[in-house]
Parts: sequence; C-alpha cells; structure tokens
Amino acid sequence: MEGGGFRGIFTAGVLEVFLKNKLYFDYAVGVSAGALYGVSYVSQQPNRNLEVNKYISDKRYAGFGNWLRKGSYFSWDFILNVIPNSMVSLDYETLKNSATKFWIGTTNCETGEAEFFLLNETNKSDFVSVLAASCSLPFISPIVNYGNKKYLDGGLADSFPFEHALNAGNKKAVVILTRPKGYVKAPLKSTLIFKWHYRKYPKLLKAILSRPDVYNKSLKKLEELEREGKVFVIRPENEITVGRLENKPEKTELVYNEGMKVAEKCLPELKKWLNT
Repeated sequence: MEGGGFRGIFTAGVLEVFLKNKLYFDYAVGVSAGALYGVSYVSQQPNRNLEVNKYISDKRYAGFGNWLRKGSYFSWDFILNVIPNSMVSLDYETLKNSATKFWIGTTNCETGEAEFFLLNETNKSDFVSVLAASCSLPFISPIVNYGNKKYLDGGLADSFPFEHALNAGNKKAVVILTRPKGYVKAPLKSTLIFKWHYRKYPKLLKAILSRPDVYNKSLKKLEELEREGKVFVIRPENEITVGRLENKPEKTELVYNEGMKVAEKCLPELKKWLNT
C-alpha cells in the first residue's frame, strides 16, 4: 500500500471493498498513509476509515497551528491515540490476533534505508510511534525517536514495498497505488532547503534527493512484474485531485468512493488472478 498523504484515502476505499467481500491476505505491508489506512483493514472494521475521515478538518488533527506550537503539522497523539481510543474505536485485539501480518515501512534517518516493523506485535505506545514514524513527512513533521533510532516517512526509502513482500517468500502481490498509470515522478525543483534541514543526516538526505529516480525505477520494475502476472496492481483511473495536506472531508470522501468504484470494477478479475 503506497502512501501519498490524503491521496491514500483512495487505498482506504479499495480496502473497504476487500472487507465487504471478506477478501483477506496473510501478509500486508504499507508505508505512510498506506500504513495508516491499512490499520482498519487488518482490524476488520468496515467504514472506520470513513468515520475517521470526518475529523481531518479538526484543528486537533492537522494544521499550521499544530506545526507552530509543536513542530508537527499532524498531531500524532490526536490521530493515533485520542481518535482510536476515545472517538472512533480501534479493535486492537483483532489487530493483534489477525491472521494478516501487517508490516509498517519506515525510513531510518541514520542509514537512509527502509526498516519494517510488525504492527501486530506492538503495544499501544509502540503502535503510535511506529505509525507516526511511517507517516512523518519531511519538514512538516519532526523526526520520530523509536528504539534508540530516528525515523521518518516510510515512502522516502520504499514508496510501494512490493519487493519487501516478494522477498519475504510471497509468490504474488496485490499492489495498491495512489497515482494513475503513466505517472512519472518529477525531479525536485529545489534541493537547498533539504540540504540545510537534514544536513546532519547525509544518508537520509541522499534518500530524499534520489527518491524521484528510485521511485520511477521501482515503478518500471513493478509494471514489468504486472505484465508477467506476478503482481496485480490497483490504481486510480485518473489523477487524484486532493493534495497531501487536504483538510476537506467532502473532497477526500469523493476519492474514497473512487477507490471503492475501481476496486469493485476489478474485483472479478482480481479473484480470478488470485485463484490461478
């Protein structure tokens, strides 16, 4: 499951169709928003992502006020602690005991490499840290300290971790993207601010600056595997119009509905592919 900020609500719509059709997998891996929206799928809670979506306009969820006061545009305590424990309950027990082993991708700031954590085995405190690390976008979120290491957005080192799944012994993989077919990531327009802000983390900086090239090469490999029938890719039919920092629930809900529409359309073909 790819990230992409609030574009990831497309993934939530796809997962909603999986839930309604009781389509479960024994292995799942997500980065950034893909990890965040994947939680409700593994905990088997239909409509939960849509319920949480109602709060994205709440100043406690995200905003520049949070960024000025706490150094983070997103309030991870509100998103990963208050909401699941007090507002839109998360079934931790089902998540913990799920037959779906859910791996969360992060980027190690010291090495610049991807690191993955098994969310099913985390306690509530580690749950917050791991997901916050995976979702913490450069600049607008601070580096997350976890287990004596420093982490940022999982999409920096591995934007869509299909290789992690295949290298773990899975013969096939279903990949959910948040960009349409033909998308190519453009080079960074400016690098000076990155070079200054992350000057103490040269390997992280290298991962950030090389990300467009790595992303496009990974996408090319993914498309080759798709032609070979080793992966089944679900992607938007058109470019998603919401940005990474969208705060209007009515707009993101439209993208969610688009995800459901695409998933329902390809579901017969997906089931056939899975049974081959």
